Amino acid sequence: MLNFVDRFEQAFYYSPIGMAILSLDGQWLKVNPALSKLTGYTEEELLSLTYQDITHPDDVEEDNSHMRALYEGKKDSFEMEKRYFHKNGSIVWVLLSVSVVREGDQPLFVISQVQDITARKQLEFELIDSEKRFRNLITSLPDPILVYDGDKILFANPSAANIAGTSVQELIGKSYREFLEPEQVELAQNLTMEILEKDKPLYDYDGRVLSKNGEAKDIIISAIPITYLGKLAVLVSFRDITDRKKMERALIDSEERYRHLIDYSPLGIVIHQNRAIQYVNTTATRLLGASNSNELVGLNIYKVILPDDRFVISSQIETIERGEFLPTCSGKFVRLDGQVIDVELNGIPIQINGESAVQVVFWDITEKKKEEDLVRYRAYHDTLTDLPNRLKFQLDLEEEINKDTMFTIMYVDLHGLKPVNDTYGHQAGDMVLIKVTSRLSGVLDSMGLLYRIGGDEFAVVLPGKKSESEISQIVNKMIDVMKQPIYITNSIVEITASIGVVFSPEHGVEMSLLLRHADLAMYHAKKTNTLYKIYDN
Repeated sequence: MLNFVDRFEQAFYYSPIGMAILSLDGQWLKVNPALSKLTGYTEEELLSLTYQDITHPDDVEEDNSHMRALYEGKKDSFEMEKRYFHKNGSIVWVLLSVSVVREGDQPLFVISQVQDITARKQLEFELIDSEKRFRNLITSLPDPILVYDGDKILFANPSAANIAGTSVQELIGKSYREFLEPEQVELAQNLTMEILEKDKPLYDYDGRVLSKNGEAKDIIISAIPITYLGKLAVLVSFRDITDRKKMERALIDSEERYRHLIDYSPLGIVIHQNRAIQYVNTTATRLLGASNSNELVGLNIYKVILPDDRFVISSQIETIERGEFLPTCSGKFVRLDGQVIDVELNGIPIQINGESAVQVVFWDITEKKKEEDLVRYRAYHDTLTDLPNRLKFQLDLEEEINKDTMFTIMYVDLHGLKPVNDTYGHQAGDMVLIKVTSRLSGVLDSMGLLYRIGGDEFAVVLPGKKSESEISQIVNKMIDVMKQPIYITNSIVEITASIGVVFSPEHGVEMSLLLRHADLAMYHAKKTNTLYKIYDN
């Protein structure tokens, strides 16, 4: 008995997390050094206080409610997140676990464990703020943005409403077709169908829209398929280029007016003749990283073009010099400081002193491209584990099938996550899932691709048809890393798996058939309590 007491005292005293024994009225009777360090109070100071004395006022009632339930025998323990006031006045977030000790039906005292989760909570708050800032950014972007489900508008920012000559509230729920010229409706419907059904983004498409009062405006459209509120939808970003179109026509009419306008244009404008830059406006000077135009005038135009783009640009310049207009396209420019920027640009032929030259109009889309890349990335990756998701799996699998190559699919069903969710909450379950998938990714990194299909289900795609010995080795490596201890609130979580294996094209030449056979094999492995099963007719 004395040995047990000694061990308890040592475990209590040396525990890395805060531990305390409290009386039924909340008075601390015994505290360990970790709790003193967490709160900033000495052991003597804590023993003179109650837990209510340093609990944030907004958390006291919930804490007291749980404690009353303990005393009344309605529960034996509880867990909650709460805030303590540190001795220095700062707030410490903790995960509090409390159990009651009884003698018969009579409660004697309570034992609490206190884990510092301040860093995690700060990260959660930062993530919430980040998402809020992202939504605010989209809402406040000067570029018009809207989302529609193939017909009805689901979201629009104020810039889009401004072009339509109406309010955001009036736009939501209306058909996008109401803002198109009649002759454009059929083309717009075909493009929408191609984006949604073929998952084919549309970039830099010239179009026209009608405002509520019937005014036509020229725009450049980019559209990508996304999932919005759980539904497949189209995100459209567009730029009003009505003024730019008018400006370009005015510039062709008069060189004098042309120079006056382009000097103050919000767009970057460069004129070059025989590949030598003759003129840059203020915006182009700034975008290309020069302090004044003299640093750019006289340079070869290829000095500001990314080397990888020079071959394509050269043929485009020759096209313009023949008198043809260059439609809006995208590329990369190199600033004088070496920084590469993404731009959209177009070019027109002009005359300088009776000789042909090229005018390039461009604008910086670096940030816009980053946002588009992020949207595309989120569409194909699981937000929790950052693994490729079901949609990406289906696309990759379809591509492999179309290439008529041999490959192996391992369909993986994890066991043990549901008890974690039920016992410790979904946040703990998410942490376990992140750890397991990280380990699996490390094992499979050089062998194949890991996808999260949904919930507890994953898929592994391996090149070629693997032999049973190779499969066994891979499965054993996966199981070995899953068996490594995963700790959740001082408990070890055990995660296992059942795996179904199929080969393409041996077990099917269609995606649906392969997946059905993989699922059957996985179910058989689960039913027979084996690690894996290769599909067998």
